[in-house]
Amino acid sequence: MDQPAGKMLKFWDLMSISLGQIIGTGVVVLTGISISMTGHGAPWAFLLALGIVVIPTICIAALGSAIPSTGGNYTYVRDLLGSKTSFFYLALLVAGQMILSSFAIGFAEYGEALMPGLNMSLVAASIMILCFIANLLGIKTAARFQSVMVLGLLGALMLYIVIGLTHVKEYTPYTQLPMVMPNGFGGFFAAAFLLRLSLIGSEFISEFGDEMENPGKMIPLIMGISLFIVSLLYILIAIVATGVLPLEQIAGKNLAATAKIIFSPGVYVAFIAGGIMISLVTSLNAIFAWCTRGLYMATEDGWLPSGFAVMNRFGTPYIFLTVFLVVGILPILTGMTLTYVTILGNAVGAIFGLFPVFALYNLAKRNPEAYRNAPFRLPVVLTKLLPLIAVLIYGYGIYSSWGFIGNTGWLLLLGYSVLVVVYIYLREPYRVAQQLSREGK
Repeated sequence: MDQPAGKMLKFWDLMSISLGQIIGTGVVVLTGISISMTGHGAPWAFLLALGIVVIPTICIAALGSAIPSTGGNYTYVRDLLGSKTSFFYLALLVAGQMILSSFAIGFAEYGEALMPGLNMSLVAASIMILCFIANLLGIKTAARFQSVMVLGLLGALMLYIVIGLTHVKEYTPYTQLPMVMPNGFGGFFAAAFLLRLSLIGSEFISEFGDEMENPGKMIPLIMGISLFIVSLLYILIAIVATGVLPLEQIAGKNLAATAKIIFSPGVYVAFIAGGIMISLVTSLNAIFAWCTRGLYMATEDGWLPSGFAVMNRFGTPYIFLTVFLVVGILPILTGMTLTYVTILGNAVGAIFGLFPVFALYNLAKRNPEAYRNAPFRLPVVLTKLLPLIAVLIYGYGIYSSWGFIGNTGWLLLLGYSVLVVVYIYLREPYRVAQQLSREGK
C-alpha cells in the first residue's frame, strides 16, 4: 500500500483522523453517566481518565516511532509476539468493529430527536454507507471529508464551552472533596475508568505508518497533541455540564439538556446537528479510514487469499472495507441497542488492545536496532513496566464489562475465537509453504 510522495498524509490529515476517532460517543453519552457517578468530580475524572489512557498510548507511540508501518498494530504483534498471535489479534479486531454501529445508531437517535418519526435503522445504515463510500474513494478523499467534519465539530464544541462557561456562576464545588467524590474514591475511579473510553482512538494513527511523512516523529506527535486537545475540551465541557443545571437534571443525560438552556432554539438545533451528530460521524469515518490496513498486511503474510486484497482505482482494498461494513451494519439490522453494542464492542476492544501494547515488552530484545534508532525511545525498564500496568487496566475493564454483556455475548465471542484458532492451524501449513515458495526454497 505504498503511496506516491505527493499523496503522503500530512499533519492535518492525520490530526483530523485522530481527533475524529477520539471524539465520539464519549462526549455525547458518557459525560452525563459520569456525572451520576461522581457529580462535580466529572471534570477531574476526565483528567484521571487521561492518565489511564496515556499508559497504553505511550506503548503504541513508542512502537510506532521505532517500527512504523502500514497495519501498524498488526505488524507490531506479528514481529514481536509471533505470526499466529498477530492473526488472532486481527480476527478479534475485526469482530470488535461492531462498534461502528454504535456511532451510526447514536447519530440516528439524535436525528430522531430533532425530527421525530425518522426511521432510525434506515438513517443509521445510510450514514454508515456514506462513510463507506467516502473511504472507497481513497484515503485522501476520506481525510478531506474528515477535515471538514472535524472543523465543524470543534467549532460546535467550542461554542458550547464559551457560551456555557458564562452560565457557570459557582466554581467552589470543584474544589471540595465531598462534592468531587460524593460516592468516595471508588465511585470517582469508576467514573474515570468509564471516561477512558471517550479518550481512546489516537493509537490507531499508527495504522498509517507507511502512508505519512516522517512517521517516527509524526506518530507520537499526533497522539500527544490530539489527546491533549480532546482532554482539555472534555474537561471544559464537563464543567459546563455540571455547572449550569442542578446535578439531578443532568445526571445520566446527554449534553442536549444543558444545550437547551444555554442556546437559543436555532443554535440548539445547529449544535445537535453540527456538533453531537458530527462527532459520531467523525468516529465512524475514522474507523473506516484505518481498519483495512491490518487485513492487507495479513494477506501479504499468507493468512488470507491474495485476491481479497484487490484494490480499486483509488488504491482502496474494497473487499476488506466491505467486510467492515458488514460487521458494522449487522447490529443495526438485528436490532441491537446502542448501550449493548457499545459495551460489547469496548470489551472486545479491551481484549485485542492488549496484544499490541504487550508487544512493546519485546521491542528492545527482538529489534534492538529499531529500538536504539527510534526518535521516541523509552527506557528499557519502562518498555517492560508500562505494558504490565496496561494489562492490569485493560483486565479490569474486561472484568467490569462481564455482567453487562451476559453469558450469550461471551459465549458467542468464545465460539468465534475457537473458530479463528482452528482456521489458524489449518491455514498455517499452506501459509508457510507459500512463503517458502516466494523465497525460492
